[in-house]
Amino acid sequence: MALQTLLDSLNDAQRHAATIPRRHALVLAGAGSGKTRTIIARAAYLIWSGVPADRILILTFTRRAASEIVERVRGVLGDHATELRASTFHTWCMSLLRRAPHTFRAEGVSVIDQDDQLALFRLVRSLRQDVLLPQAAQLASMYSYARNTGQTLTTAIQRQASELLPLKQEIGAALSAYEQHKAEYRYLDYDDVLARVAESMAQSAAIRDWVANHYDHILVDEMQDTNPLQWQLLNPLQRRVTLFCVGDDAQSIYGFRGADFRNVHQFGERVPGSITLRLEQNYRSTQPILDLANWLLEQSPLGYAGRLVAMRGAGVRPRVQTFSNEFEEGRWIAEDCAQRRQEGAAWRDHMILVRSGYIARPIEVALLDRGIPYRFIGGTRLFESAHMRDLLAPLRIVANPRDELAWMRFLTLWPGIGDVHAARIIKRVAPVAAASEGVLGIAAGELPADAHAALRQVHQSQEQVSQAIASAAAALQPVLEARYRNNDWERRRQDFPMVEELARRYTSLLGFIEEYLLNPIWESNVDRLGIEDAVTVITIHSAKGTECRVCYVAGVSPGNYPSARSVDDPDEVEEERRVLYVALTRAQDELIITRRMRSQWSRRSRQNDPAERYLLNDLPRALIDEVFHDGAPPPPAAPAAPAAPAAPADSSFRFGLTID
Repeated sequence: MALQTLLDSLNDAQRHAATIPRRHALVLAGAGSGKTRTIIARAAYLIWSGVPADRILILTFTRRAASEIVERVRGVLGDHATELRASTFHTWCMSLLRRAPHTFRAEGVSVIDQDDQLALFRLVRSLRQDVLLPQAAQLASMYSYARNTGQTLTTAIQRQASELLPLKQEIGAALSAYEQHKAEYRYLDYDDVLARVAESMAQSAAIRDWVANHYDHILVDEMQDTNPLQWQLLNPLQRRVTLFCVGDDAQSIYGFRGADFRNVHQFGERVPGSITLRLEQNYRSTQPILDLANWLLEQSPLGYAGRLVAMRGAGVRPRVQTFSNEFEEGRWIAEDCAQRRQEGAAWRDHMILVRSGYIARPIEVALLDRGIPYRFIGGTRLFESAHMRDLLAPLRIVANPRDELAWMRFLTLWPGIGDVHAARIIKRVAPVAAASEGVLGIAAGELPADAHAALRQVHQSQEQVSQAIASAAAALQPVLEARYRNNDWERRRQDFPMVEELARRYTSLLGFIEEYLLNPIWESNVDRLGIEDAVTVITIHSAKGTECRVCYVAGVSPGNYPSARSVDDPDEVEEERRVLYVALTRAQDELIITRRMRSQWSRRSRQNDPAERYLLNDLPRALIDEVFHDGAPPPPAAPAAPAAPAAPADSSFRFGLTID
């Protein structure tokens, strides 16, 4: 029997979870412990035990995961699983709305997807041109966070972009206008779909019973990623439907999107009579890697359950490489990858995990400089970012005055010049520049004065590409700062010195541009050209479910783990501990942690010092091998971090946006 073969392939803990008698259960599945196999085995076991397949609902976070689970169950049971359904929370709620639109007050509504939502936010922004507002995507993100968590707008802004708090009233007015447009045109966005079902069940016992009557069992994958609104969909059903939830409290890392750590950590309190099971046998990593990950969790006051045990046995200890600056860190990573390649390893055997695209920049520069093919998952590549294309536009014009696309990008940076106006200017000046002495042949009156001066400065320094980039950055700073003021400008501007560093060995603008923009086979086109053997650079928030033989966890420095802006919030500090835990547990054979330790860390007063809460303070030397590179001081001794207070008690829900 295929089912028996599947059950025989499970370890004792997985088999026990898959075959428990009917009762609410939370399965805490540690990293690499086979949670997907367990949820598949549970669904197959229920059907084999007599539960009709259409009485089982599996909820996941992606359509791909839903499809994979169903197909694998059908591979075990064949036609017996034909009626099994798995879906995302949104797809499930949409099916309820379409099945009974009158019940959920959804007659005649149109559901708008994320593209439509962004278009509507852009419309709202265009109607408020007198007000400085964030971009449409940022407005949508703050709105969705507030809706899914039941928090106020103030909390949403503080959590996602605290620098925008002075614009709270203007943002609130824009979000109110967005809600008015939805009401007027009978639109429901994705958050409304969930909220409409949850709100209806909260208000009516009859609706709760109607929904519950469709199911005997609900299986939830990645429970740690559920948010308060999704819990409001599950909670009313627990008296009639058996919940089987699989997740890992130690991998709850999406709080910035609204995920609620307490949905897993407080499951036993929220679901009376439930049982908690643990999967602790890890099939991915070696024990020294898991020893470090286990130690990290043990430093938390929250009491994470379980301790991972490696089924692969012993291996090499994790290494900590400490540098004095980020450029040395990036160069060392690139050189280490290249050395391993020379010794016979494939590029794809290397994964570099970063918190953000900003942390990745020095590493990207080093990989590009060494000609190492890489793909970047979860972030925007250096030369594909909008501000970088803006910066390089005048260089492209000086190198090739006929480059109309560069002209268009450059000209539309300046106030008062739109696409039509830019096209007219290009028609006049591009032929002149191409036929005479380049941009120096353009009359001063043909361009805005600052734009003309910017091109002349770049032209004068074109034999030193690094200086040309510095000249462009200085000349464009006012217009770029205005353009990106509410879109991470301070981080963006710090990319410019990285490119200056990369350009130091070039004496030709055209050579630099051709190598890094026009023919970047090792970067932009890796995926498009189907190059399979490439290093993976990946943000940690994109890395769950991934693994690699050799993992570099970069930028694990004081001030980054936890970040200086989150050090005073115990909940955020704990989420950042979980982020680091996820990164460490991606490694199969070798784990390499890189960090920067500047001398000021050891000289500063300990009071209000981000290093005081550094997550690797008091790291036992027996767990790692450490190398201090030239100029890098050893980390300062730090007192044990004070215990964080207990998680706050669960609060009542508010549906819809509260603008305080």
